[in-house]
Amino acid sequence: MHKDKDSKPHHHLQPVQAGKGQMAVYDPLVNAGFDDDDTIDLRDYWRILVKRRWTVLAVIAIVVVAALLATLLMIPEYRSTAQLQVSPTSGRVLAFDDFANDPAMQGRGFQEYMNSQIEILRSRTLAEQVVRRENLANHPELNGDIRQRSVLGELRSVLGTVRGAIGPDDAAGEANSARDPVEAAARRLRQRIEIQPVRNSQLLNVSVSSFDREFAALVTNALVAQFIRNNLQRRIEAGTEAREFLEEQLADMRITLERSDEALMDFARDTNIADLDERLSMARTALRRLGDRQSEVQAELVQISAWRDLIDQGRTSALDPIVNSPVIEDLERRLLEANTEYTRLSATFQDQFPRVQEVLGRIAQLEQEIEDRKTTIIENILARHDNLTAQDASLATAIGEREGGILALNERAVQYNILRREFETSRELYDGLLQRMKEVGVAAGVQENNLSIIDAAQAAMFPFKPNLPRNLALALVLGVMGGVGLALLLEFLDSSIRRVEDIERLVDRPVLGMVPLVKVKDREGKQKKRPEIIEDPEQSISFYSKTRPSSGVSEAFRSLRTSLGFSTAEGMPRTLMVTSSAMAEGKTTSAVNLATVLAQNNHRVLLIDADLRKSRLHREFNRPRSPGLTNRIALFENNGKDNGAISPTFIDNLFLMPSGNSTPSPAEMLSSDRLGKVIEGCKRAFDYVIIDAPPVLGLADSLILSRRVEGVIFVAKAGTTGKENFRVCMKRLAQVQAPVLGIILNGVDLDSPEYAYYSSYYYNYEGDSDDTEEDAPKLRQTAT
Repeated sequence: MHKDKDSKPHHHLQPVQAGKGQMAVYDPLVNAGFDDDDTIDLRDYWRILVKRRWTVLAVIAIVVVAALLATLLMIPEYRSTAQLQVSPTSGRVLAFDDFANDPAMQGRGFQEYMNSQIEILRSRTLAEQVVRRENLANHPELNGDIRQRSVLGELRSVLGTVRGAIGPDDAAGEANSARDPVEAAARRLRQRIEIQPVRNSQLLNVSVSSFDREFAALVTNALVAQFIRNNLQRRIEAGTEAREFLEEQLADMRITLERSDEALMDFARDTNIADLDERLSMARTALRRLGDRQSEVQAELVQISAWRDLIDQGRTSALDPIVNSPVIEDLERRLLEANTEYTRLSATFQDQFPRVQEVLGRIAQLEQEIEDRKTTIIENILARHDNLTAQDASLATAIGEREGGILALNERAVQYNILRREFETSRELYDGLLQRMKEVGVAAGVQENNLSIIDAAQAAMFPFKPNLPRNLALALVLGVMGGVGLALLLEFLDSSIRRVEDIERLVDRPVLGMVPLVKVKDREGKQKKRPEIIEDPEQSISFYSKTRPSSGVSEAFRSLRTSLGFSTAEGMPRTLMVTSSAMAEGKTTSAVNLATVLAQNNHRVLLIDADLRKSRLHREFNRPRSPGLTNRIALFENNGKDNGAISPTFIDNLFLMPSGNSTPSPAEMLSSDRLGKVIEGCKRAFDYVIIDAPPVLGLADSLILSRRVEGVIFVAKAGTTGKENFRVCMKRLAQVQAPVLGIILNGVDLDSPEYAYYSSYYYNYEGDSDDTEEDAPKLRQTAT
């Protein structure tokens, strides 16, 4: 079969089971599109609004009328406004900063300051002060005698009257309110106050509303004046509090100053601290000199210690004093000369020679002098080493003593400086507090108010409430919103099947056709959407395909006949069952019209009424109920003869088998094997067998019959068949593997916006709905 590339995948038939000699069985729930499409289509919303336009209009009308009545019931209210300036800082009268200048008023936190002033204007305390000052506690508007009228208020008043007649339940509450009339009046006054800051300025618009224009101006001016008085009083009180605080601080600081002065004097007297600086200078000079002397001694001691080390090592000849001594050098030169002379004489003379003896004596004398000189130098070095060591130790002791003395003097100086700084700090603080207290005293006498009235309130010429155009416009907007919301809510709460798309989302079966809703006229000429069975069979809607072949209903069933011809690979099934979820959904009408269009196509068609509980076909065709199907099952004969159970109808080629006598157990009757033989016999005798079956919900009859036929057609009525019921029916049919061919959507209202497209398709047929059967042959040839 040719497949349209734009067709949806879930419209293809998926075979589940096929036995020998039977057509394929399909599961209508396979690949069912249970997931709703999340795409928002504005046309769907427009369709809903057009469909439920009367609901939307009704809500709009109710809201607008209610707003109109409420507005007309309201007492006119007047509003008086005074303009107030709030300066960020007061004028500087003194050279120093004013104690009352709030840092928040210096620019950085001015917005917070303005918000604080607005809340003060709305405060309970200010309102009570105005009520007391102007004696407003018994004013009719503030004691509750005069109130704004409203629809709800009038209803509450009526209910209050009724409750008062029944019993004084509210007497205690009223008595409590009357105990403090000022508080009650202030509470009502605060409800009438409105504060509006002027953008990008230091101005506030203070407004009070009232039913009396003069009273509104009076209260507004009184409120602003009291606010200014309170602000000035707060600044004066702040100055008084500051002066008292400074006096307390000054007394405490005076005691602290005296104590600091006394401690400083006692310390100076006890430590004789008068010449402390001179003593420190002398001690530091002596310490410096001792240090210099110790450095010199230690430097010389280093050299002497090196020479002593050479002496200890026996290397006296390497000592600098010996090596560099001119005396030893002269003696060594003379000794060298004597040794030279001895050498010369010994070559000639013996040692006993007087001249040799003299030379030898001189040599011995020179050697002794040299040795004595070296000994003297060594002794001097050792003595000098001991002397320097003693000096170094003595200097170290002296330096330590000097440093200890200087440290003690420094500690006294530090303690003295601490006490002196405490005294000086206390004096500075005391002097500052004394000066500040004087300034506060002067500032308290020259306080200025940073609040001023720019425009005083005047009596309003016209009321600001009620505003009829604004209220009606707002009511219109709210009505539209409420109406649209209610329409959408009702639409989404509607769980019935209304469109083809609903079926496509619920089950994977094609919609074989849509049958338009027939609107017949009653005796007064008004249209009715729910036709009843008419005594004349040819006037019944079940026979529209016969009596009105050019109508939309007839065309719908001819289209259904064509769709069934392509429903399977073998063509149109010969045995068909028509069922629905419940009664009054059009299954019988659909079965009769389908049988009619098949008969009009020159086919022998048998229409069987298998609804043994609520049989209807015999009344549609004005035939007796029996003999019929139950009789045929009970008295089955294999010869294929009808035995009176099958009778012709007034429609050519269409025969009827009514339900027959009633049976106490329809399910057992339909589940018998003889029913299958009856259907097979009818199949051999007729081209098509159409079975009008009972509803699926709550009964097993249709499930049993579905296994006896080659195809099942399910009828769903638009706006009646519930989605959940439809889904349950499809599931039950799938469980028994019923060969569901598709669904007929019955009762489609082509005048509804939901079917605007289909309405344009059917309009020609609806326009010719008055045609009679005289035109049927020509139209039948066209259809076939």
